[in-house]
Amino acid sequence: MSRPPFDPAADVRITHTVHQGRSADHSRDVILNHYLRGPSVGKGQHGTVYKCWDLAQNNTEVAIKVVSRHNPRADRLNQLKRKRIPRSGPHLPVTDNLGSQEYKIKKEIAVMKLCRHPHVVRLLEVIDDKLYQKVYMVMEFLGGGEIKWRDSDSNPVLRVDQSRRICRDVILGLEYLHFQGIIHRDIKPANLMWTSDRRTVKITDFGVAHISAAQRFVGSGGSQTGSGAARSDGDADLQLLFDDSELCKTAGTPSFLAPEVIFDFGTEIPPLSSSDALIAGDSNSAATLQAPAPHRPPITKAIDVWALGVTLYCLLFGKTPFRVESNHEFALYGVICTQDWGVEEFMGFDSIPTEGRQHNCPNDRPCSEGGEIIKLLERLLQKDMHKRITLDEVKVPPLEILCLSQPSNLLINL
Repeated sequence: MSRPPFDPAADVRITHTVHQGRSADHSRDVILNHYLRGPSVGKGQHGTVYKCWDLAQNNTEVAIKVVSRHNPRADRLNQLKRKRIPRSGPHLPVTDNLGSQEYKIKKEIAVMKLCRHPHVVRLLEVIDDKLYQKVYMVMEFLGGGEIKWRDSDSNPVLRVDQSRRICRDVILGLEYLHFQGIIHRDIKPANLMWTSDRRTVKITDFGVAHISAAQRFVGSGGSQTGSGAARSDGDADLQLLFDDSELCKTAGTPSFLAPEVIFDFGTEIPPLSSSDALIAGDSNSAATLQAPAPHRPPITKAIDVWALGVTLYCLLFGKTPFRVESNHEFALYGVICTQDWGVEEFMGFDSIPTEGRQHNCPNDRPCSEGGEIIKLLERLLQKDMHKRITLDEVKVPPLEILCLSQPSNLLINL
């Protein structure tokens, strides 16, 4: 019998005092309030994550993300940027500070406080003592680690049915986030983690996530749900932290950015040299597409759908769909905006035939499994965000068989 989803009833606790000490049994072990700190399990741009034990809750495993309140280098760059921006109105200190390290922490906490879903990591407590230079975010511990999707030779290590199960969990988590108005902006395998029993995948790392008040409680089809009063109660506070103009910035991981985010690179960079040409899986699918229209498309939750498509491609083929030999970031942006992607003959560790990009399914029977998955990828990796598939459409047959089915005998053993 599988365990029930991790769903503590209590809201996120906010603690304003820090007490540090040493374990009586192990003098080198640090105790932060009632948490015993263990080894580091991850380090990113915005902080270090430690495995810890909650001494007040029968030594329950938790993860604590430690973030410095100030990043002198980043704050100095933000000051320089602000000096170059002409002002047409009064000085707005809150807006000026939106790029500071402390406001980035506040944004991440604001996002995670809204999240309560089986496929999204839970924030349990925030320890924020103004006398300390660090902020501590206590979260549920995901003992299965991040998703491993390729070996040292960039070959896929997941079976197609395992990729299907991962995709199902991510879609359900993203659907919830988007309903809350949350755009993750950095969906990729490294930000998807297994629970300890390897049965559930959860979306993690909201360091660059954004809350759009205009997109809260709006379904992927564009329809609004809930009362206007319910939407307006908390949105005033969120608007002090989040400005939708921030969505135009290229936050996230370059290989997973949607064309509309890096739109300018599709028309302004010089033509790619032969060494920077797209490395395609077959010669029939590396055709160069026309550059995007001259007007920037809106930045919406569709950028997460694109990143989901890139992630699914990674799981199936062990590599990203758009890449350049030089590994040059600007050259990569040009490829994402202007060129198509290819597929290899087989997908997954179990080598399911893809049947290529140009395969047409017979009228008298459905496509093979590989053919249907390629059709899904084509709709996820649609450069025109207006034509890109929505999460609601992903759940419509036959696509729901690929992404949302959950065979009762399926176990993830990696």
